[in-house]
Amino acid sequence: MAFTPGSTHGQMANINMTPLIDLMLVLLIIFMVAAPMLTTGVDVNLPESKTGRNLQTEALTVTLERDGRIQFEDTFVQEGVLRARLRQEAAGNRKRPVLVRADQNIPYGRVIAVVDAIREAGFTQVGFVTQPLPVPAA
Repeated sequence: MAFTPGSTHGQMANINMTPLIDLMLVLLIIFMVAAPMLTTGVDVNLPESKTGRNLQTEALTVTLERDGRIQFEDTFVQEGVLRARLRQEAAGNRKRPVLVRADQNIPYGRVIAVVDAIREAGFTQVGFVTQPLPVPAA
């Protein structure tokens, strides 16, 4: 506490802010250095399993051919039959992912119509299958 000369109000409390600011800057630097270390992963050699699940084999596949035909799993179907089969599959497990494979030359509206049919059946996990871009030779 400090007394101010000539004051009639009595004592006045002062806090020295310099050590507090120094402490905050040191903590900021520590967290800035430590944060990247927390986000890095660890390389792990995973064991093999006979009972492990492969999501690729669990997913339903809908393919749109270049000529406009629709393939559901391994059979070609009309859009009405596709809707019925999707509803039937959704009755068993709505959380099952559905992968859409569409030729890049298919009109966008046609792809959206198929995706709408999938979502109307009750599936929420819809993904699109693509090919990776070729890596240019250096």
